[in-house]
Amino acid sequence: MGVTLFIAGCTVNDNPSTNEGFPSQLRQSPGRIQAIMEAEGQSLDDMVNLTIVMAHIEGWTKNHVEVDSILEEMFKREYGANSVFDVSESLKPPLAVEFEGIAVY
Repeated sequence: MGVTLFIAGCTVNDNPSTNEGFPSQLRQSPGRIQAIMEAEGQSLDDMVNLTIVMAHIEGWTKNHVEVDSILEEMFKREYGANSVFDVSESLKPPLAVEFEGIAVY
């Protein structure tokens, strides 16, 4: 039987890019998912779902090309299901983006 790993809360909290705004946070946050997967002895190829939680959906609207580029850099293959949610009341400023995902290996 395989292992299912649920990852949540990947933000840039306690990182210098916290105050640098959406584009910087967008580049830094996925690295936390990658670090967790590597700590488990796995890779991003094992991800089957990725959710991007945003403080303001305008960030997605203005930066969707960059988001797609970052995902293509992270995943060297077609990545699993993904979705984007606007949760303007949930992320504490100055956090603008949070990543979470599910891996099966």
